[in-house]
Amino acid sequence: NGKSMWYDPVFRVETIDGRNVWAKRHYRVRDGKVPGTFRFSVLDNGIMSDEFWTIVGVADDLSWIVFHYAGAARAVGQRYLGGLLCTADGSLPPKEELEHIWNLFRSAGIEPWELFVVDNDMNSQGAIEAGPAPLEYFRSEVIAAKATKK
Repeated sequence: NGKSMWYDPVFRVETIDGRNVWAKRHYRVRDGKVPGTFRFSVLDNGIMSDEFWTIVGVADDLSWIVFHYAGAARAVGQRYLGGLLCTADGSLPPKEELEHIWNLFRSAGIEPWELFVVDNDMNSQGAIEAGPAPLEYFRSEVIAAKATKK
């Protein structure tokens, strides 16, 4: 119907005991009633979570985007919220743009000191410890398409 899609992120997490491991999720994403809003749902270790995501702001050149999310796992009585600053390569935008970005987070009720940098560099200690990301399933079509173009 064009109102939903699937989102399958692969991401590195640090476990309670300090190990770095790769995790995968399979989210159903539906359009929200207001443009720029989305409903995410995911089954995570047997628990269903529902999340409401909002695009808070985006650079004119699309070099970064700020998201806010609020979710709940009702079966276990858990609520959570957060925000993301996403860039194509995972690096922070130029310093002259950061105050505007921090103000976007503040408008969503998140202070900059509540955020932390996620180091996605494959040469970082956490990534080396976790080993190669399990992206073969996601990359196989891209690799096959590149091979046929040669």
